[in-house]
Amino acid sequence: MVNTLPGGSVAPQGTQSRRPRGRGLAALALWFGLGSLGGAQTPPPAGASASGGGAPPSLLNAQGRVEISGPGGIWQAQSAATEITTRLRTGTGRAVLREGRQGQLIVGSASELRRYQDEADLLSGRFFLRGPVAVHVAGHHVVMDGPGQLRVDLGPIERRVAVIAGRLRIALRGQTVEVGAGQQVALDSGRFSAFRETDPWYAAQFRGLGAATVEAVRGPVRLLERGNTRLAGLGDDLTAGTALNTGADAWAEIGFSGGGYLRLNAQSELKVLSIERTSAGREVLLKLEKGTAWNVVEKGQGGYRIDTPVVSTAVRGTVFRVDASGLVKVFDGQVALPGQAAGPGGAEGVVGQDQQRGAGGGLLPLQLDAVDRFNIAQDAARAQPLTLALDLPGRSLQELALAARSLPDAQVTLTVAGQTLPLTGENGTFRLERLKTALPEGQYTVTVRAQRYGQTLTRRQTVTVDRTPPQLGNLSVTRVGRLLTVSGVVTDAGGSRVGLTLEVGGQRYRRWVDPRTGGRFSWSVPLPSPGASAQLTLQDSAGNRSHAQLP
Repeated sequence: MVNTLPGGSVAPQGTQSRRPRGRGLAALALWFGLGSLGGAQTPPPAGASASGGGAPPSLLNAQGRVEISGPGGIWQAQSAATEITTRLRTGTGRAVLREGRQGQLIVGSASELRRYQDEADLLSGRFFLRGPVAVHVAGHHVVMDGPGQLRVDLGPIERRVAVIAGRLRIALRGQTVEVGAGQQVALDSGRFSAFRETDPWYAAQFRGLGAATVEAVRGPVRLLERGNTRLAGLGDDLTAGTALNTGADAWAEIGFSGGGYLRLNAQSELKVLSIERTSAGREVLLKLEKGTAWNVVEKGQGGYRIDTPVVSTAVRGTVFRVDASGLVKVFDGQVALPGQAAGPGGAEGVVGQDQQRGAGGGLLPLQLDAVDRFNIAQDAARAQPLTLALDLPGRSLQELALAARSLPDAQVTLTVAGQTLPLTGENGTFRLERLKTALPEGQYTVTVRAQRYGQTLTRRQTVTVDRTPPQLGNLSVTRVGRLLTVSGVVTDAGGSRVGLTLEVGGQRYRRWVDPRTGGRFSWSVPLPSPGASAQLTLQDSAGNRSHAQLP
């Protein structure tokens, strides 16, 4: 009897394939010990080794964080080539293994496998394989006898084997079936469907760790890292394993390498699984534990995937919302649901623009709610270009004080003499009235920085702190009839122009003297009477004053 699968694959029932000599007992033990997750036992046919098999899995190349379980179950970093004898896992990184004598296995980030029956047993995460290979996948034995390509995805929701090129055999629900190129099988349900590649993460070369940074925070947002919890702040880096948790009426934005961002809405929790920097830009893996995530993914920047307890999503450039309940709304582009059906009336595994997938799985026209309107408004606010302008009373000051103008929701800081402090703002004006500890006299570089949604603007200004009044030397005063002549030399620590005010018999006269060009002056003014009183006042740009009563 012959079974025909969707797409034309043919599966003979009750046949057995030969295993290499000397491995019959192992194959029999495997047959009795392994079955599909639904409880059916796996018969021996798919357990037959791929051509070229017989060599245990070996690590050929490790990039990023790759670990092997050592004595006592302690994980140890591994970078050199070695045979896999226990378990291997990745954080943010990739591992390339030789599987059999000719096959290859690429282990993606946040994945784990073990050695079992001298073959790789894929436990969790995502994998790409080149035949010929023979591996165990979630209790199923998968064999690709000849050249070909397949991928395995073992996530919290999606558990599938998909064939990119060639053919493979898999022991499934008490029989051996063949799966051809362009087909995939869901391991939990046994459902076969057409496969269309939407997130070829393995096609881009791993270049190192990517970055995820907190770009905005409103309300109580907590960062969970290595068992410790603290309030999240602007500029916090989120590494693999860290999580953000938002309280009521709170939200946070995370920016990614290469552009794009995620807004974690109120009463939500998000975990970072891995962020790779790749030849295609970056590869992001996230898990939404609860609540709502609003995602703006830049086109042409690599892969972006976010899993929930109900649904998995994979995109390469779009604007969409996903809830932990399984709701998916697409506002631009499209979102793939790997290994899943979007529901009646839509292409399998895809939610298109202006569509939404309900928690029950059906596709509907997009309907906006209050959460959507909030996020659309926030996107518009975020799109405003950042501005920054400084208003200093002068370049010479007795005490440092300034005002800066920027967008009202920007975060503005001032750095001077090695100390950085935030500026308080109201309606877009941010002020420093006075430092808590006065700066000594001297010249300083003041740096003011505004940050908002990943944008940064910086302004620098050199100022002189000057509390010393200008000095008058070589003073000479001559009264001839109704004419008063005053001359001298002005010096000042601030090094800028000094204002002179000459008050004679109630009349005031003003002029400027520049100490930088010698500071010499000679000044004649009319006398209202030969004995009229006269006083000379000097004031520098910092506001320091000195006085001289003239004879």
